[in-house]
Amino acid sequence: MPNNIITIDGPSGAGKSTITRLAAQRLGLRYLDTGAMYRAITLHCMRSGVKLDNAKAVSEAAASANLRCELVLEGSMRVFLGAEDVTEKVRTQEVTRNIHYVADVREVRDVLVRLQREIGKAGDLVTEGRDQGTVVFPDASLKVYMFALPEVRARRRFEELKARKVDVSFEEVLKDVMTRDYLDMGREVGALRRAADAFELDTSNMTPEEVAEAVVKLAKQRLHMHTRKVDKAPPPSAKP
Repeated sequence: MPNNIITIDGPSGAGKSTITRLAAQRLGLRYLDTGAMYRAITLHCMRSGVKLDNAKAVSEAAASANLRCELVLEGSMRVFLGAEDVTEKVRTQEVTRNIHYVADVREVRDVLVRLQREIGKAGDLVTEGRDQGTVVFPDASLKVYMFALPEVRARRRFEELKARKVDVSFEEVLKDVMTRDYLDMGREVGALRRAADAFELDTSNMTPEEVAEAVVKLAKQRLHMHTRKVDKAPPPSAKP
């Protein structure tokens, strides 16, 4: 599998983070959560008092943020702002509602795409987001596009927030999910779309285990196809 990079794109709440982490563990690869990177920049802007509707100020904050990601084989990714681990702090509903301001800024995306590609140079990576297979890693070994009905995604997000004791209603979460879909698909930079060569996975009626197994199966099939192609290649000519 060239580069050993697998991209998983899809709308908010499709289960990308969970599935990417599970698939990476089962395949013995690293896990990159690009959404957490945008969340970290959003958190940094909010803490710094940056006006989120000021693209210039947001881009300057992103350029100066000391963002660092720690990835390990078969383990979860941790996100840091300076020395502070903000992995859990970037998951608040407030950050979720404001992330589109950051994700809409071309300069911010340029900064994070460069960082993502730098991380990807080492290969052995399963990465998730909404433009991984279309923009960041167009030559990835395998591309998957995951989606689910908005109500299903909202229910998953609602249960996740409830488990973390966040006081929010299902209706509120559903509205946020549908708003994110509208913004993500309509944005000028880094819009959510399926790569032409991506496999589609509707996860509406699948458990995380089932989805992860489907991704692992696709990855192993693609690896087998690549191996067969190499095996069938003609031997190099002995002539100079």
